[in-house]
Amino acid sequence: MSRHGLMRWKVPSALLSAALALVLAGPSYAGTPAPAAAAVAVVGVLDGRTETYRETQPVAPGVELSTVELYGPDGATGEPGWLQTYQMSVDLKAGVQIGRLFPGQVAARRPLLDMAREAGAIAAANADYFDIAASGAPWGVAVQDGELLQSPLPNTKATQTNQTAVMFSEDQVGAIGEIVFEGTVKLPGGTVPLDALNKAELLKDQIGMFTPVWGTYCRCHPVRGVARTIEVVVRDGVVAEVVDVPREGAIAEGAFVLVGREAGADALSSLRVGDPVSMDYALRAPDDMKVKAAVSGRQLIVADGKPLELPPENNTPEPRTAVGFSADGTRMWLVAVDGRQPEFSRGIGLNELARMMADLGAHSALNLDGGGSTTLVVREPGQKQADLVNRPSDAAGTRPVPTGLAMFLPKGSGKAKGFWVSTATERDRFPGPEAAASWRTERVFPGLTRRLAAAAYDETYGPAGVPREIKPQWRVKDSRIGQVDRDGVFRALSSGETTVTARHGKAAGDIDLTVLGRLARLETGTRRVNLPNTGAQGTFEVNGSDSAGYAAPIDPADVHLTYDKAALDVTATGTGAFTVTARAAEGEHVVTVSAGGVRTELVVGIGTSQDVVDTFDDTSNWNFWSLRATGTASSTPDGHVGNGLKLDYDFTQSTETRGVGIWPSANLLPVAGRPTAFKLWVKSEGHDQRTRLEVVDRNGTLHTIEPAFITEPGWQQIMYDLPDTMAYPVSLRRIFFNEINPDARYTGTLILDELTAVAAG
Repeated sequence: MSRHGLMRWKVPSALLSAALALVLAGPSYAGTPAPAAAAVAVVGVLDGRTETYRETQPVAPGVELSTVELYGPDGATGEPGWLQTYQMSVDLKAGVQIGRLFPGQVAARRPLLDMAREAGAIAAANADYFDIAASGAPWGVAVQDGELLQSPLPNTKATQTNQTAVMFSEDQVGAIGEIVFEGTVKLPGGTVPLDALNKAELLKDQIGMFTPVWGTYCRCHPVRGVARTIEVVVRDGVVAEVVDVPREGAIAEGAFVLVGREAGADALSSLRVGDPVSMDYALRAPDDMKVKAAVSGRQLIVADGKPLELPPENNTPEPRTAVGFSADGTRMWLVAVDGRQPEFSRGIGLNELARMMADLGAHSALNLDGGGSTTLVVREPGQKQADLVNRPSDAAGTRPVPTGLAMFLPKGSGKAKGFWVSTATERDRFPGPEAAASWRTERVFPGLTRRLAAAAYDETYGPAGVPREIKPQWRVKDSRIGQVDRDGVFRALSSGETTVTARHGKAAGDIDLTVLGRLARLETGTRRVNLPNTGAQGTFEVNGSDSAGYAAPIDPADVHLTYDKAALDVTATGTGAFTVTARAAEGEHVVTVSAGGVRTELVVGIGTSQDVVDTFDDTSNWNFWSLRATGTASSTPDGHVGNGLKLDYDFTQSTETRGVGIWPSANLLPVAGRPTAFKLWVKSEGHDQRTRLEVVDRNGTLHTIEPAFITEPGWQQIMYDLPDTMAYPVSLRRIFFNEINPDARYTGTLILDELTAVAAG
């Protein structure tokens, strides 16, 4: 199985046009032919974005994953930037089974990768929007293995969520359409409507039913703020308990709970212990489809093969997940787009996402939950379980979600059919302050090496058994370009392209390698690693480029490092990078990096210096900011030391996310030097608020730093660590605090004091 892809390169955005021209022309080297066009040509253009890289790999019979990288203007804002997309094409008639993942309870969340591995899925993507600030329950419909777990109730918390869902029939045909819930409650005095099943919100006058699969989360949450409510517990078909206020806790097997509000509560108020109660409910799907699995999304973005135009508020560049189907429902496209990471992928608006889905061939497509929820996991050929493919945007890591769309496949024979050949070091794009495309490990410089790996797979692309003592035989197609040893280490000899094959018996696989021109320049990405104290660690990579500007990472085996071993410890990682650990307490130290006769230097600073940005003795240079709240900013003598800045606020006016904070009167506050973090003293009342600080770098890119939630009352010093990829100098834009719990409604006060910039070395 070959891996085909275009070359990746790193280039400042200001030089993009020249770089694209260079790629189209292709480099040439004295005395050697230029690499073949397939290795350097640009694939195409989407909405003004140039496709700079594409790699396609099999996942299962009829299932392929293409990683596609683009550069160019955003479809809505026009701002140029990188876009990283992951596009899965699925033949639903080729044997793969589509199912729904969930944590075992409706009101619960888990990381998608954990759920996928536990269920044995070969691939999965996040799906429905959910009650992120409270119960964690999905807002939309949930059908699991043919069983209805949640009704498709419209709600006020996600106003654009309706009854539109993505669904799969028992014979694996996919569709997008409305699923309708119909239900009744039979009481001793007659029949009343049942409006919802296991939902995180009940609307005015409704009755909802909760079953054991709901979990333990308080059933008071769906009716919060309502004066007239009721909860009725039914066991074995008769009323067992009646209470005015719904409660938390598990529901016994064989039992169910009815919750009513306003007129719905009135309808249940006459029930007494021992009264018979029965339920009848069902769902209706388009064309009377027998639904095996279903989840909801939000906006329909493609209809009848045409991309739809959505309002401006839907077209900010964000991480996105979407699903689409062919007209007959036998082919599915599942797409994830990374975002909120300017140096890697800015994200995409829904209009541009709609055009992408239509270009892939979708007759209909639905936008699923995005933002920090966007997650895609896929099993690579020859591996036992799925791994994370995309780069989720949440600073805290992969966001736990309540549901996902998953693909399953029966276990294969385990007999080797082929090898998936890759470089042993697979790396993301080198992080840096400038726009940079992904590094290609399939490229190498003359005289240097690239370690290869071969994973045997069977007819399902699952793992195949090859005895450990038996290694595949390695062969290079053109020995003038390079040689490969018995351990799969390729040594480049001269510029050009060749193919390396791994074979054992009838099973074989190959990889295309490009040998660039002679190494002309080395860089470590970041020119400086800042370590605040003894024992602190940082990372760096070693990458090179030839005289034509083509770049590739350098394998650690080809790198020689010289440094003060009393001050530093440097070791290679399993990912092809290096970890540097501080042994000294302070000072600046130089690591000399050599490879292929070329040298560069990396500065490692140990220790920190601190400069006060503002003491808040004078608060006139700060403005008050709020979101769905009112309040004031004023000076107070009750600061941590001397005066401070007091924020009085009212968070009782909404149940949606509220915020309060400050920003500079001049809109931006320039900060001297190269701070690696900011510190701020905050006196809190312990309301469990999220704190954020915004920084704008020299390129105008906004970075939002979110260290944690403030949960304890009293004074505490908050540390806002800046990313290593920051482009200096920087300016402060805003400091703010959010309440995201809809049940928390209160007035309060925060006091801020002594904002400090922390610099290393």
